[in-house]
Amino acid sequence: MAEITAGDIFTGVLLQLGGGGILGFAAGYALKKAIKILLLAVGVFTLGLLGLAYYGVVSVNWDKLALLVERAISGGEAAAASLKSYIIAATPFAASFLVGFSLGFKYG
Repeated sequence: MAEITAGDIFTGVLLQLGGGGILGFAAGYALKKAIKILLLAVGVFTLGLLGLAYYGVVSVNWDKLALLVERAISGGEAAAASLKSYIIAATPFAASFLVGFSLGFKYG
């Protein structure tokens, strides 16, 4: 039976920290870019709706649209809460992932 040395444990933790940091940075960077693209698309869509409603081409039920947006936001909050509990369970990887994610989001 092979013994596990302190060097093996240190190497494993180091790989988790480095891998988590790199993957976190990539995820944060990609998320920030995706959010920018999504917000641009939503803005163009909203301006298009406003223009078409102004000229009487379409009639928009703004109350129902606001309700759909609220439901989408609350669904996103629930998904974030479940992700948070998963990240807390995987501490070394999660810590470096969150640091990398925040740096990627900041510089993305």
